[in-house]
Amino acid sequence: MDKRIANLRVFACFMVVFLHVAAQPFFTMDRNWWAGNFYDSLVRSCVPIFLMISGATLVPRDEPLGQFFRKRFVRIIPPLLFWSLFYLSWAAWKGEQTGNWVLAILSGPVKFHLWFFYELIGLYLFIPVLRKFFGSSTRGEQLWYILLWVAVITAFLTVELLGSLDIAGKEYLENFVGNINFSFFNGLVGYLLLGAFVSKSKVDGRIGLAVFAGASACTMAGTWLISNHLGKPDELFYSYTSPLVVAAGWGLFTFFMDREQGPPSKLVTVIGECTLGIYGLHIFIIDPVLSRNGFSVTIGNPWLTVPLVSFVVFLISFAIVYLLRLVKPLRHLI
Repeated sequence: MDKRIANLRVFACFMVVFLHVAAQPFFTMDRNWWAGNFYDSLVRSCVPIFLMISGATLVPRDEPLGQFFRKRFVRIIPPLLFWSLFYLSWAAWKGEQTGNWVLAILSGPVKFHLWFFYELIGLYLFIPVLRKFFGSSTRGEQLWYILLWVAVITAFLTVELLGSLDIAGKEYLENFVGNINFSFFNGLVGYLLLGAFVSKSKVDGRIGLAVFAGASACTMAGTWLISNHLGKPDELFYSYTSPLVVAAGWGLFTFFMDREQGPPSKLVTVIGECTLGIYGLHIFIIDPVLSRNGFSVTIGNPWLTVPLVSFVVFLISFAIVYLLRLVKPLRHLI
Protein backbone atom coordinates (compact mmCIF):
# COMPACT_ATOMS: atom_id res chain seq x y z
CA MET A 1 0.00 0.00 0.00
CA ASP A 2 1.11 3.55 -0.75
CA LYS A 3 2.39 5.21 2.41
CA ARG A 4 0.36 8.34 1.63
CA ILE A 5 -2.88 6.37 1.99
CA ALA A 6 -1.55 4.35 4.94
CA ASN A 7 -0.46 7.47 6.82
CA LEU A 8 -3.76 9.19 6.07
CA ARG A 9 -5.78 6.20 7.31
CA VAL A 10 -3.97 6.21 10.66
CA PHE A 11 -4.28 10.00 10.94
CA ALA A 12 -8.01 9.89 10.13
CA CYS A 13 -8.51 7.18 12.75
CA PHE A 14 -6.88 9.38 15.38
CA MET A 15 -9.10 12.25 14.22
CA VAL A 16 -12.19 10.10 14.90
CA VAL A 17 -11.02 9.45 18.46
CA PHE A 18 -10.21 13.15 18.87
CA LEU A 19 -13.67 14.06 17.54
CA HIS A 20 -15.54 11.99 20.11
CA VAL A 21 -13.37 13.23 22.97
CA ALA A 22 -13.76 16.87 21.89
CA ALA A 23 -17.54 16.48 21.71
CA GLN A 24 -17.78 16.33 25.50
CA PRO A 25 -17.19 20.06 26.24
CA PHE A 26 -19.13 21.14 23.13
CA PHE A 27 -22.62 20.36 24.42
CA THR A 28 -22.49 22.83 27.32
CA MET A 29 -22.14 26.48 26.39
CA ASP A 30 -19.86 27.57 29.20
CA ARG A 31 -16.29 28.86 29.30
CA ASN A 32 -15.03 25.52 27.94
CA TRP A 33 -17.33 25.49 24.92
CA TRP A 34 -14.84 27.11 22.54
CA ALA A 35 -12.29 24.35 23.16
CA GLY A 36 -14.86 21.79 22.04
CA ASN A 37 -15.87 23.87 19.02
CA PHE A 38 -12.27 24.49 17.98
CA TYR A 39 -11.15 20.87 18.17
CA ASP A 40 -14.41 19.45 16.84
CA SER A 41 -14.31 21.72 13.79
CA LEU A 42 -10.67 20.86 13.16
CA VAL A 43 -11.25 17.09 12.93
CA ARG A 44 -14.75 17.03 11.39
CA SER A 45 -13.38 15.77 8.07
CA CYS A 46 -12.28 12.43 9.60
CA VAL A 47 -15.16 10.32 8.25
CA PRO A 48 -15.10 12.02 4.81
CA ILE A 49 -11.39 11.22 4.61
CA PHE A 50 -12.08 7.55 5.32
CA LEU A 51 -14.66 7.55 2.53
CA MET A 52 -12.26 9.32 0.17
CA ILE A 53 -9.64 6.67 0.95
CA SER A 54 -12.18 4.00 -0.04
CA GLY A 55 -12.88 5.91 -3.23
CA ALA A 56 -9.20 6.27 -4.08
CA THR A 57 -8.39 2.61 -3.43
CA LEU A 58 -11.55 0.88 -4.69
CA VAL A 59 -13.23 2.94 -7.43
CA PRO A 60 -10.37 2.91 -10.00
CA ARG A 61 -10.00 -0.89 -9.74
CA ASP A 62 -11.37 -3.45 -12.15
CA GLU A 63 -12.27 -6.81 -10.59
CA PRO A 64 -15.07 -9.39 -10.87
CA LEU A 65 -18.26 -8.47 -9.05
CA GLY A 66 -18.26 -11.57 -6.87
CA GLN A 67 -14.66 -11.05 -5.84
CA PHE A 68 -15.33 -7.43 -4.92
CA PHE A 69 -18.33 -8.20 -2.70
CA ARG A 70 -16.61 -11.16 -1.07
CA LYS A 71 -13.60 -9.05 -0.10
CA ARG A 72 -15.59 -6.03 1.06
CA PHE A 73 -18.29 -7.72 3.08
CA VAL A 74 -15.93 -10.16 4.75
CA ARG A 75 -14.18 -7.07 6.07
CA ILE A 76 -17.28 -5.19 7.20
CA ILE A 77 -20.04 -7.64 8.24
CA PRO A 78 -18.10 -9.66 10.89
CA PRO A 79 -16.82 -6.50 12.66
CA LEU A 80 -20.34 -5.00 12.55
CA LEU A 81 -21.76 -8.09 14.21
CA PHE A 82 -18.90 -8.36 16.69
CA TRP A 83 -19.08 -4.77 17.92
CA SER A 84 -22.87 -4.77 17.96
CA LEU A 85 -22.87 -7.87 20.16
CA PHE A 86 -20.11 -6.38 22.30
CA TYR A 87 -22.10 -3.22 23.09
CA LEU A 88 -25.36 -5.14 23.50
CA SER A 89 -23.63 -7.42 25.99
CA TRP A 90 -22.31 -4.45 27.90
CA ALA A 91 -25.74 -2.82 27.99
CA ALA A 92 -27.34 -6.06 29.18
CA TRP A 93 -24.66 -6.47 31.86
CA LYS A 94 -25.57 -2.99 33.16
CA GLY A 95 -29.20 -4.05 33.39
CA GLU A 96 -30.48 -2.11 30.39
CA GLN A 97 -33.35 -3.44 28.30
CA THR A 98 -31.85 -4.53 24.97
CA GLY A 99 -34.79 -6.43 23.47
CA ASN A 100 -34.29 -8.88 20.63
CA TRP A 101 -30.62 -8.61 19.67
CA VAL A 102 -31.15 -9.75 16.09
CA LEU A 103 -33.85 -7.15 15.51
CA ALA A 104 -31.74 -4.53 17.28
CA ILE A 105 -28.82 -5.08 14.92
CA LEU A 106 -31.04 -5.20 11.83
CA SER A 107 -32.90 -2.04 12.78
CA GLY A 108 -29.81 0.14 13.12
CA PRO A 109 -26.63 0.82 15.10
CA VAL A 110 -26.84 -0.35 18.71
CA LYS A 111 -24.15 2.22 19.58
CA PHE A 112 -24.13 5.59 17.86
CA HIS A 113 -20.71 5.35 16.20
CA LEU A 114 -21.53 2.02 14.55
CA TRP A 115 -23.61 3.91 11.96
CA PHE A 116 -20.47 4.00 9.84
CA PHE A 117 -20.60 0.23 9.25
CA TYR A 118 -24.16 0.50 7.93
CA GLU A 119 -23.19 3.44 5.72
CA LEU A 120 -20.32 1.44 4.26
CA ILE A 121 -22.64 -1.42 3.32
CA GLY A 122 -24.78 0.92 1.21
CA LEU A 123 -21.79 2.63 -0.36
CA TYR A 124 -20.09 -0.68 -1.20
CA LEU A 125 -23.24 -1.80 -3.01
CA PHE A 126 -22.93 1.28 -5.25
CA ILE A 127 -19.19 1.08 -5.95
CA PRO A 128 -19.48 -1.36 -8.93
CA VAL A 129 -21.77 1.17 -10.65
CA LEU A 130 -19.45 4.03 -9.75
CA ARG A 131 -16.51 2.08 -11.18
CA LYS A 132 -18.17 1.90 -14.58
CA PHE A 133 -18.81 5.62 -14.56
CA PHE A 134 -15.27 6.44 -13.41
CA GLY A 135 -13.66 4.12 -15.93
CA SER A 136 -15.57 5.37 -18.96
CA SER A 137 -16.06 9.06 -18.14
CA THR A 138 -13.79 12.01 -18.82
CA ARG A 139 -12.20 14.13 -16.12
CA GLY A 140 -14.63 16.88 -17.01
CA GLU A 141 -17.64 14.61 -16.51
CA GLN A 142 -16.28 13.41 -13.18
CA LEU A 143 -15.74 17.00 -12.05
CA TRP A 144 -19.25 17.90 -13.22
CA TYR A 145 -20.73 15.22 -10.95
CA ILE A 146 -18.61 16.36 -7.98
CA LEU A 147 -19.55 20.02 -8.43
CA LEU A 148 -23.23 19.17 -8.80
CA TRP A 149 -23.03 17.01 -5.67
CA VAL A 150 -21.50 19.93 -3.73
CA ALA A 151 -24.19 22.29 -5.05
CA VAL A 152 -26.99 19.92 -4.01
CA ILE A 153 -25.71 19.30 -0.48
CA THR A 154 -25.16 23.05 -0.13
CA ALA A 155 -28.79 23.65 -1.11
CA PHE A 156 -30.05 21.14 1.47
CA LEU A 157 -27.81 22.65 4.15
CA THR A 158 -29.13 26.11 3.28
CA VAL A 159 -32.72 24.88 3.73
CA GLU A 160 -31.82 23.60 7.19
CA LEU A 161 -30.02 26.85 8.03
CA LEU A 162 -32.95 29.03 6.98
CA GLY A 163 -35.27 26.82 9.01
CA SER A 164 -33.06 26.98 12.11
CA LEU A 165 -32.83 30.76 11.91
CA ASP A 166 -36.52 31.09 10.97
CA ILE A 167 -35.66 33.19 7.91
CA ALA A 168 -38.24 33.81 5.21
CA GLY A 169 -37.57 32.05 1.93
CA LYS A 170 -36.98 28.59 3.32
CA GLU A 171 -40.19 27.21 1.80
CA TYR A 172 -39.27 28.34 -1.74
CA LEU A 173 -35.84 26.72 -1.68
CA GLU A 174 -37.24 23.65 0.07
CA ASN A 175 -39.91 23.25 -2.62
CA PHE A 176 -37.30 23.63 -5.35
CA VAL A 177 -34.92 20.96 -4.02
CA GLY A 178 -37.86 18.79 -3.01
CA ASN A 179 -39.59 18.78 -6.40
CA ILE A 180 -36.48 17.84 -8.37
CA ASN A 181 -35.03 14.37 -7.87
CA PHE A 182 -31.55 15.08 -6.55
CA SER A 183 -31.22 11.70 -4.84
CA PHE A 184 -28.31 10.68 -7.08
CA PHE A 185 -26.40 13.81 -6.01
CA ASN A 186 -27.02 13.73 -2.28
CA GLY A 187 -25.55 11.96 0.72
CA LEU A 188 -22.02 10.70 1.24
CA VAL A 189 -21.52 8.88 -2.06
CA GLY A 190 -19.84 11.94 -3.56
CA TYR A 191 -16.85 11.37 -1.30
CA LEU A 192 -16.08 8.10 -3.09
CA LEU A 193 -15.82 9.81 -6.45
CA LEU A 194 -14.01 12.79 -4.93
CA GLY A 195 -11.37 10.48 -3.44
CA ALA A 196 -10.86 8.67 -6.74
CA PHE A 197 -10.71 11.99 -8.61
CA VAL A 198 -8.17 13.60 -6.26
CA SER A 199 -5.98 10.47 -6.27
CA LYS A 200 -5.52 11.00 -10.02
CA SER A 201 -4.92 14.75 -9.68
CA LYS A 202 -1.81 16.77 -8.97
CA VAL A 203 -2.40 19.73 -6.68
CA ASP A 204 0.16 21.51 -4.52
CA GLY A 205 -0.23 20.19 -0.98
CA ARG A 206 0.20 23.68 0.43
CA ILE A 207 -3.01 24.72 -1.32
CA GLY A 208 -4.77 21.73 0.20
CA LEU A 209 -3.49 22.57 3.67
CA ALA A 210 -4.62 26.19 3.29
CA VAL A 211 -8.09 25.07 2.18
CA PHE A 212 -8.30 22.66 5.12
CA ALA A 213 -7.37 25.39 7.59
CA GLY A 214 -9.73 27.93 6.03
CA ALA A 215 -12.69 25.54 5.83
CA SER A 216 -12.14 24.39 9.42
CA ALA A 217 -12.01 28.00 10.60
CA CYS A 218 -15.25 28.77 8.75
CA THR A 219 -16.86 25.72 10.38
CA MET A 220 -15.85 27.06 13.79
CA ALA A 221 -17.18 30.52 13.00
CA GLY A 222 -20.44 29.25 11.52
CA THR A 223 -21.03 26.94 14.47
CA TRP A 224 -20.42 29.77 16.91
CA LEU A 225 -22.74 32.16 15.05
CA ILE A 226 -25.69 29.76 14.85
CA SER A 227 -25.14 28.41 18.38
CA ASN A 228 -24.91 31.92 19.78
CA HIS A 229 -28.05 32.94 17.89
CA LEU A 230 -30.04 29.93 19.11
CA GLY A 231 -28.63 30.05 22.63
CA LYS A 232 -27.60 26.40 22.54
CA PRO A 233 -24.96 24.25 20.81
CA ASP A 234 -25.92 23.50 17.21
CA GLU A 235 -24.11 20.98 14.98
CA LEU A 236 -25.51 22.06 11.61
CA PHE A 237 -22.13 23.06 10.17
CA TYR A 238 -20.60 19.86 11.52
CA SER A 239 -22.66 17.79 9.11
CA TYR A 240 -20.61 15.48 6.89
CA THR A 241 -22.57 16.89 3.96
CA SER A 242 -21.67 20.47 4.83
CA PRO A 243 -19.70 22.05 1.95
CA LEU A 244 -17.23 23.34 4.55
CA VAL A 245 -16.53 19.80 5.74
CA VAL A 246 -16.21 18.68 2.11
CA ALA A 247 -13.66 21.44 1.51
CA ALA A 248 -11.71 20.52 4.65
CA GLY A 249 -11.67 16.85 3.64
CA TRP A 250 -10.54 17.71 0.12
CA GLY A 251 -7.79 19.94 1.50
CA LEU A 252 -6.35 17.43 3.94
CA PHE A 253 -6.62 14.55 1.45
CA THR A 254 -4.87 16.66 -1.18
CA PHE A 255 -2.12 17.58 1.27
CA PHE A 256 -1.35 13.93 2.03
CA MET A 257 -1.59 12.86 -1.62
CA ASP A 258 1.06 15.47 -2.51
CA ARG A 259 3.58 13.76 -0.22
CA GLU A 260 6.26 11.37 -1.47
CA GLN A 261 5.07 7.94 -2.58
CA GLY A 262 6.52 4.67 -1.32
CA PRO A 263 5.86 1.78 1.07
CA PRO A 264 4.60 2.67 4.57
CA SER A 265 6.68 2.10 7.68
CA LYS A 266 6.13 -1.09 9.68
CA LEU A 267 4.58 0.86 12.55
CA VAL A 268 2.08 2.61 10.27
CA THR A 269 1.25 -0.72 8.62
CA VAL A 270 0.55 -2.35 11.99
CA ILE A 271 -1.59 0.55 13.24
CA GLY A 272 -3.39 0.72 9.89
CA GLU A 273 -4.44 -2.92 10.23
CA CYS A 274 -6.00 -2.05 13.59
CA THR A 275 -7.90 1.10 12.58
CA LEU A 276 -11.31 -0.54 12.14
CA GLY A 277 -10.92 -2.22 15.51
CA ILE A 278 -9.85 1.04 17.12
CA TYR A 279 -12.95 2.66 15.63
CA GLY A 280 -15.18 0.00 17.15
CA LEU A 281 -13.53 -0.01 20.61
CA HIS A 282 -12.60 3.60 21.35
CA ILE A 283 -16.05 4.69 22.55
CA PHE A 284 -15.89 2.00 25.24
CA ILE A 285 -12.44 3.21 26.29
CA ILE A 286 -13.65 6.82 26.55
CA ASP A 287 -16.58 5.72 28.68
CA PRO A 288 -16.79 3.64 30.82
CA VAL A 289 -13.12 2.61 31.06
CA LEU A 290 -11.50 6.03 31.49
CA SER A 291 -14.20 8.56 32.39
CA ARG A 292 -15.70 6.41 35.14
CA ASN A 293 -12.25 6.11 36.64
CA GLY A 294 -11.82 9.87 36.79
CA PHE A 295 -9.84 10.36 33.57
CA SER A 296 -11.73 12.59 31.15
CA VAL A 297 -11.60 16.09 29.68
CA THR A 298 -13.18 17.40 32.90
CA ILE A 299 -10.01 16.83 34.95
CA GLY A 300 -8.54 20.12 33.77
CA ASN A 301 -8.45 22.72 31.06
CA PRO A 302 -10.05 21.11 27.96
CA TRP A 303 -7.60 22.91 25.67
CA LEU A 304 -5.03 20.55 27.18
CA THR A 305 -7.09 17.58 28.33
CA VAL A 306 -8.82 16.94 24.97
CA PRO A 307 -5.52 16.17 23.15
CA LEU A 308 -4.22 14.28 26.20
CA VAL A 309 -7.29 12.08 26.62
CA SER A 310 -7.49 11.50 22.85
CA PHE A 311 -3.91 10.27 22.75
CA VAL A 312 -4.43 7.95 25.72
CA VAL A 313 -7.69 6.56 24.28
CA PHE A 314 -6.05 5.93 20.93
CA LEU A 315 -3.02 4.27 22.52
CA ILE A 316 -5.10 1.97 24.78
CA SER A 317 -7.49 1.08 21.95
CA PHE A 318 -4.60 0.25 19.64
CA ALA A 319 -2.85 -1.89 22.26
CA ILE A 320 -6.00 -3.92 22.97
CA VAL A 321 -6.91 -4.40 19.31
CA TYR A 322 -3.32 -5.31 18.42
CA LEU A 323 -3.22 -7.99 21.12
CA LEU A 324 -6.60 -9.39 20.12
CA ARG A 325 -5.53 -9.57 16.49
CA LEU A 326 -2.64 -11.84 17.47
CA VAL A 327 -5.32 -14.51 17.83
CA LYS A 328 -5.94 -15.37 14.16
CA PRO A 329 -9.66 -16.27 14.44
CA LEU A 330 -10.30 -12.81 15.91
CA ARG A 331 -8.72 -10.88 13.05
CA HIS A 332 -11.81 -10.99 10.85
CA LEU A 333 -14.00 -10.00 13.81
CA ILE A 334 -11.88 -7.15 15.12
